[in-house]
Amino acid sequence: MDELGAILDMWRSLEGANRDAVLATVVHVKGSAYRRPGARMLLVPDGRRVGSISGGCLEGEVSKRAWWFTEAGAPVVRVYDTSSDDDAVWEFGLGCNGVVHVLLERLASAAALETLEFLAAHHCRSTPGSSTPAIVATIIRAAAGFAIGDRLLLDGGGRPSGTLAGTCMEEAILKHAAEALRCRESRLIHLEDMQVFIELLGPPQSLVIFGGGHDAIPLVGIAAELGWDITVADGRPAYTCMERFPGARRTRLMRAENLLEGITIGPDTAVVLMTHNYPLDARLLPRILAAWPRYLGLLGPRVRTVRLFAELGLPMPGWVHGPVGLDIGSNNPAAIAVSVAAEIQAALNQRCGGMLKYRAGSIHTPVMEGGTPQAQRSEVVRPSFCESAVNVA
Repeated sequence: MDELGAILDMWRSLEGANRDAVLATVVHVKGSAYRRPGARMLLVPDGRRVGSISGGCLEGEVSKRAWWFTEAGAPVVRVYDTSSDDDAVWEFGLGCNGVVHVLLERLASAAALETLEFLAAHHCRSTPGSSTPAIVATIIRAAAGFAIGDRLLLDGGGRPSGTLAGTCMEEAILKHAAEALRCRESRLIHLEDMQVFIELLGPPQSLVIFGGGHDAIPLVGIAAELGWDITVADGRPAYTCMERFPGARRTRLMRAENLLEGITIGPDTAVVLMTHNYPLDARLLPRILAAWPRYLGLLGPRVRTVRLFAELGLPMPGWVHGPVGLDIGSNNPAAIAVSVAAEIQAALNQRCGGMLKYRAGSIHTPVMEGGTPQAQRSEVVRPSFCESAVNVA
């Protein structure tokens, strides 16, 4: 289960007074940090927590003080500087070399509940291939007449809700939201004296695996840990039982008369063809290509993939990967699954999949088409104190 799903499950399990939990959300990062904007952690009254906002250096400190910071009931943004060389930073296990802005808010308010219900409704969209992101726009530095935590919520159809719907801020945020959707990236925007975090909330990544053999089992397990929406399809009934793939959302029994019945492949779907059946692959391949998935990987040697396309008289698009996987020396099903899952992750994020120590620039800088990293590093800012209550700079 992905992080947001685990947070929502924990929230649903709360009852009565315990329902007044604290949600911590990373809304801005300067410099280096383990987690990026949009990372969340839920803190419940009995001391449990789910999710994370860093690699472990911030969770303990935030957990200890979040209830006190939000005692008045209003959301607050706390700024944690993990870049300083001060002894105090290293004493608390900090030192990620970045500045992390964390929004803390109680979940008992009507506005917070509306947001959680929106997140839950969007996260539960389980139709594979349905990939229109929703938008959560949150004020993290407020001007007169507005407050930190005020939001504009836009569903996949562009319908607005939230505390900012119908206000003078709606039109301005909508323009920036449209640009964020076009670029498919979350962003921090500046509107006069305010700052707004525009978060793209996409549905879980859709993965369709054709072939339910023993080598599909670890791939499903890894993909499930990543929170992906997984479909496994096979022509053998014994290989499509859910007990075999507990991490999959669904399994489908392929029938000769309609191989893709009950299987949805959309423009953001990743597909892996691992049937170990050449004639079946030859029948599946044209149907998969016609659906234009975002990624298609074919198990087996390169000569097999080249032969398949040649015999079918089809060109090989750039989003086809054959042989599938990164070159990490895989020689067993588990290692192959790591290789395949890593390549899918790299392809979805337009990365080359190389070693980070050879990467120019920040490890979080997006990569443009062709694998060329963008030139500039993120600016590193060093506030003078490890943690403060100042507004976002």
